[in-house]
This record gives sequence, C-alpha cells and structure tokens, in this order.
Amino acid sequence: MRLQEMRAIVCAIEFRNYHFDVIEIVCGGPRILRARFMAKDIVTGEPEEQFTRKWLLSEHMTRSEIVATALKCVLTSEEHEAREDFLYRGQRIFGPHLDVEELVEFTKGAHTDVRHSS
Repeated sequence: MRLQEMRAIVCAIEFRNYHFDVIEIVCGGPRILRARFMAKDIVTGEPEEQFTRKWLLSEHMTRSEIVATALKCVLTSEEHEAREDFLYRGQRIFGPHLDVEELVEFTKGAHTDVRHSS
C-alpha cells in the first residue's frame, strides 16, 4: 500500500480530539502510525500536545489492519492516560512512566499481597 493511501485511511478515523499521522521514517522505508491530542501535562497541569507511542505499519497491510492498528493505538493511549490519573493514597502506583530498573529492584523484595486462608 502506498503512503498516500495509508494517510487517506487514517484521515477518515475520528476519535475525540485525536489526530492520526502516518510518518515515513526514511523515504521509501518503514512507516509508523502515531496519534496526537491535547491533554493536561501530568507535571504542570497545563494543556499540552501529547503524542502516543509509535506503531509500525507494513506496506502489505490491508485497510482493515490499519484501522485496527489505529484502534489499538487509541486503546493503549487511553490506558496510559488512565494509569496517569489513577491514584492510590495520592500516588500513581500504576503509572506508565515508572522506571523499569527501579521496578526490578522493588520486586526483588517480598512485596506480594496475598490472601491468607482462615
């Protein structure tokens, strides 16, 4: 599928204030799908343009696969936003920006919450 065809497909997608882009990384090379939208910055609280993660597109994808990838992009993005907004005792305990190396160190301890039978 040509780049312009991919762009036409994502231009027909609507979801809230999301805007979808198909970006060609290198002329004639790999393409990615990314969405952008306005939302509050978690540090400043000010509205700022946010970007989703990048989703690799193949030139061999069908229209349905591209649209389904855009849906996956939205679902993943919405989960990301929910993890940022979900607080327990004032902390983002499931936050998407937690450092994986710090998580490794934390999980080395016995930090498991289990049910105890009576």
